[in-house]
Amino acid sequence: LDANAPRHREFRASRDELAAMLGIARDEILDRPLWVDTGSDQLVIPLASRDAVRRVVPKPDMMLRIASNEARAMAYVFARDGSAADRRIRARFFFPKYGAVVEDPGTGSACANLGGWLLATGAALPVRLDVHQGDQVGRPCRLGLEVTADHRIRVSGRVVEIARGVVDLG
Repeated sequence: LDANAPRHREFRASRDELAAMLGIARDEILDRPLWVDTGSDQLVIPLASRDAVRRVVPKPDMMLRIASNEARAMAYVFARDGSAADRRIRARFFFPKYGAVVEDPGTGSACANLGGWLLATGAALPVRLDVHQGDQVGRPCRLGLEVTADHRIRVSGRVVEIARGVVDLG
């Protein structure tokens, strides 16, 4: 699936506020957290390690305060599994709902926004990544992300259908 062309804007809160929101140390947040939008505006936050990704425990009140409105209170954290050459990314996606934080086990829109973050931060292209998400909630999801040399963002993956239905509005 090809994503929309990304838009991005700088993150305005302090690194200390962001660390407090995520429940991790300030030095575990890497440079350039950005708001990225390829169809859904989300805060994309690079972390120093997969262990930092694992330990994130967001605070819903701070997510709502940092976001410009409730619809934008979404945070996608990620880190490479190993060296910069490693294709594996560990990621988690959070949003507040009814006073709590919900974690989505597999988020194509956030994966596309990671592609937009790579473009915004001048990553070497083309790039292909294997995004591992959902492990923390016992629902492992594997997504593919490709950002082509001509700046196209492609997201792929497999899904397991768990339900099917029909809604009759008549």
